[in-house]
Amino acid sequence: MRISMIGFMASGKTTVGKILAEKLEYEFIDLDQYIEEITQMKVQEIFKQKGEKHFRFLEKIFLKKLLRQYEELVIAPGGGIVLDKENINLLKTISIPFLLKANPTIILERIEDISKRPLLDQDNPKETIVKLLNERERYYSQFSNVIETNHKTPEQIVEEILNKLESL
Repeated sequence: MRISMIGFMASGKTTVGKILAEKLEYEFIDLDQYIEEITQMKVQEIFKQKGEKHFRFLEKIFLKKLLRQYEELVIAPGGGIVLDKENINLLKTISIPFLLKANPTIILERIEDISKRPLLDQDNPKETIVKLLNERERYYSQFSNVIETNHKTPEQIVEEILNKLESL
């Protein structure tokens, strides 16, 4: 079984994904970290030097590769993975996707270093979060397994996911 953690940046995908993978004894991969290891460049460097379009290309290539490579996997792609219809189809057909949702205030509180978030590294990051969440809602709404993460511990979220998996 392949499980994907979908959601906006800082919604808990990596933290929850690691715990879930450990409980299931699955492989865990954070797609952004994987891309950084393969390219030997930080995500923000890729955005600056090669542009967002190039990063989205890499994201798609490696998402396909990893979903096909592993049978027992929890994967946490970046928040923008849903901007591509093919990615959404891959996630829905090759994995069981869980959309982790958090409100803009919580998201901003969870981000330790804005400079590592190329889309938010500007004057009013909260305004940008609201704008991006609104733009992405039509993509996020295509996922049916939705987990609200506001004011929950990662362990509570993992239990919720495990309960939903049992009923699928």
